[in-house]
Amino acid sequence: MIPMIRVLHFADLVNRYDFIDTIIRNANPSKFKMMVCTLSDTSNIIFPDYKEAGISHWVLHGDRRSDYPVIGLKLAQLLEREKIDLIHTHHYDQGLIGWLATRLYPKTRLILGRHYSDSIYRLRNGWKQKSLIALEQMMNGGATRIIVPSSYIGEILIKWQGVNHDKVDVIPYGFESAKYADPSPENIQRLRKDLGLNGHFVIGTFGRLHEEKGHRFLLPAIQQLKSRFPHLLLLVVGEGPERNAIAEQIQAAGLEDMVQLLGWRQDAMQLMAAADIVVQPTLQEAFSQVMIEALWMKKPLIITEVSGSTDIIKNE
Repeated sequence: MIPMIRVLHFADLVNRYDFIDTIIRNANPSKFKMMVCTLSDTSNIIFPDYKEAGISHWVLHGDRRSDYPVIGLKLAQLLEREKIDLIHTHHYDQGLIGWLATRLYPKTRLILGRHYSDSIYRLRNGWKQKSLIALEQMMNGGATRIIVPSSYIGEILIKWQGVNHDKVDVIPYGFESAKYADPSPENIQRLRKDLGLNGHFVIGTFGRLHEEKGHRFLLPAIQQLKSRFPHLLLLVVGEGPERNAIAEQIQAAGLEDMVQLLGWRQDAMQLMAAADIVVQPTLQEAFSQVMIEALWMKKPLIITEVSGSTDIIKNE
């Protein structure tokens, strides 16, 4: 009889239906004992739900990098106490802490989940860039496997950083259909009426308002179309540090009547269903979840040629 593999997923937080939660809930329970450790208890998962499913969850509070040595020690103690076979870390800082913990308790194998693209190589600070790459290569060397969601990120590791290709596995994110249940036509019509969308051709863009999402390039495109398509309307769904800059750009371009800044919304999937087309002008992705959501909701999609999209989307 093959013994069950005990896996600890380590992340800042885990939200319902995100790629980590999807792995945890859908792994074969006869082969894997899935557990979770986070640095925050702000996840939107109802923790009793995990408990009822037999999924253990621990929180190691820490929001400063100066705390990482202590967190690494606590994580190593958790690995030893729970006899963890594999720790699957998600994102850069968690990979660094996981690397430290598995140096302290080497019986646990380190699996790195690399969920970012070429952001380190875009840094203007050369010293910071070199330091982060050096740490990343240290983590890569200590990992048994590195899981990436797209072939482009695999190329970064293999061609740019010299990681052995046998150590890198390309596994796109999994998505649960329950999140994307089609809203009823009545709900869509009610939403379009409430937002004043009737009579408009509606473009939706979804994501946090951050410079890497490319909103500043989408707005001039809308401005160019204003005279040709006066009934065009852009819905900007999301929140983030660029909100004020985007609002100022909208005002300066005279697009107040063509752009709605909706902020963070719980009904994002209904808004996507209410749109005629989804446009993602993103400059950088690991694997765009909005890309899959738009396809799932059967919406025409325009997306930049970023990591992940080149694996899934064929032009035209």
